[in-house]
Amino acid sequence: MHATLSPVLDAIEDAARQAAVARATGTVINAPSRPEPTVLEANSENEGVAAVLRHRLGLDDHVRLSVYEDANHPLFPAARRFRAARIQLSHGRRRYLFIATYEDGTPRLRFSLIAPCYACLSPVPSVVVDTLADFGDWLIGARDQRKASLFRSSPVHRADCPVRGD
Repeated sequence: MHATLSPVLDAIEDAARQAAVARATGTVINAPSRPEPTVLEANSENEGVAAVLRHRLGLDDHVRLSVYEDANHPLFPAARRFRAARIQLSHGRRRYLFIATYEDGTPRLRFSLIAPCYACLSPVPSVVVDTLADFGDWLIGARDQRKASLFRSSPVHRADCPVRGD
């Protein structure tokens, strides 16, 4: 059982749950005080995407995020050449995958958690996770989470999945 212990991920999960409960109860929590970084200010696109997610989740610089191109989803609606970024937050065998995309008419990156579809169990963008409280909501199974815009249209769904929309 020691292989599943991860003090880093445990602390992030605990903070996320606390943020979700604080938001639900109307308790004031300290939001990031620094302005959000932009992808354009980073040394690379991947570093920029990681910096934005790190900022929104309030992660320390020592928390490792791996960023790579997502082969299945577009960066923005109708994009053919530009692919979304996939971000992995992991420690040992435990991991969380996020996807960064732009939605119609928004210049702001939107992060979604990759999780199994409730109908076909395929790993698809499931819920929007733009704050630590959003991540906490997913961890505790809150009912009022925002579905990811790519949830129904993800090509990763099985062909016979009843929630798949084209």
